[in-house]
Amino acid sequence: MTSAPWTGPPWGRVRPGWAVVPATFLAIVTVLGCAAASRWHPQGRPFDLLAAVLLLLAPAALVAVVQRGPVAVLGAVLAVAGPLTYLALGYEPGPVLVPLAVVVVALGATRRRWLSWGAGTVGALGVAVLAATTPSPRPVYATLAVTGLLVAMLVGEGARGRGERMQALRAARLSRQESAVAAERLRIARELHDVLAHSLSGITVQAGVGLHLMDREPEAARRALVEIREASRDALDEVRDVLGILRADGEAPREPARTRSLQGLVDRARDEGLRVEADGLDAQVGDQVGTVVLRTLQEALTNVRRHAPGASVQVSLAVSETVVLDVRDDGPPVGTLVEGYGLRGMRERAEALGGTLSAASGPTGFHVRLEVPR
Repeated sequence: MTSAPWTGPPWGRVRPGWAVVPATFLAIVTVLGCAAASRWHPQGRPFDLLAAVLLLLAPAALVAVVQRGPVAVLGAVLAVAGPLTYLALGYEPGPVLVPLAVVVVALGATRRRWLSWGAGTVGALGVAVLAATTPSPRPVYATLAVTGLLVAMLVGEGARGRGERMQALRAARLSRQESAVAAERLRIARELHDVLAHSLSGITVQAGVGLHLMDREPEAARRALVEIREASRDALDEVRDVLGILRADGEAPREPARTRSLQGLVDRARDEGLRVEADGLDAQVGDQVGTVVLRTLQEALTNVRRHAPGASVQVSLAVSETVVLDVRDDGPPVGTLVEGYGLRGMRERAEALGGTLSAASGPTGFHVRLEVPR
């Protein structure tokens, strides 16, 4: 997943007109403050219309710097040129550099580092040069102004860094949410495949038996229909439980249908005509491991029924430090093994518990081996 680069705090992502509010406030404060300073210290150049125009350049530049492209560069130039020209003409300083400091912060926060540091540096150097070559600004004022601009550059840099960290956190949270959704969809897909493939395969076999024996052996056909009814009922119960995952957290409940036990799976396979020899199915394992073992055996028996009908199957379950399930059949060898949804689902279940699953064809049939930690 990719995310768009951070473009700064909210004022950089909404309409630029939003910046008119703080720009207007800065303009009023700056003009009134400098006018008052000129009146209290009449030794400087008298405050006039030109002074007001120069003072309005930096607040107006705030509206420009929150936009993109050359407009932001023009705004940075105006933010520096207005206050420095005001000081160079000999007006009483007052809060003339406050809008420039705000512009420097805004440029840094909106990820225009070179403009922020450039405007702050040029402004600080300009004030220092004027203090050294002209009576105004005075050294104390110049020192405070340079310090303030340096602080503004650092604040802008900090705002940019914090914004990027916040965006990284949002991207990570979104990635986790997408991963959780994908994992849940995969889990539901595995459950539906396991339930439907197993049940429909059995129903298909029994339906074929019923059609074949309907006329000659009505009683056998009747038994096949009963098996179809039972398989359909169990499949419906399991599908309802799987769909319940969509409404509640956690795994689907496991109690009702008889095919939800290992012995039940073997009994159902025998009822459907498979010759199955089983050993160790009464071993006790945890719920999570038991679910993986159950679904692996279910898929293995379904594959035997589909691809090697009439084959004999040996099933063994051994429990020690690990839980090992072996399923072997004596059907014909498989040429090229293509991993479909069933084998893939078995492997994913095993790997989710830190285990392994191997499936291979040999000269005497197919072999599935599941090994997971107990």
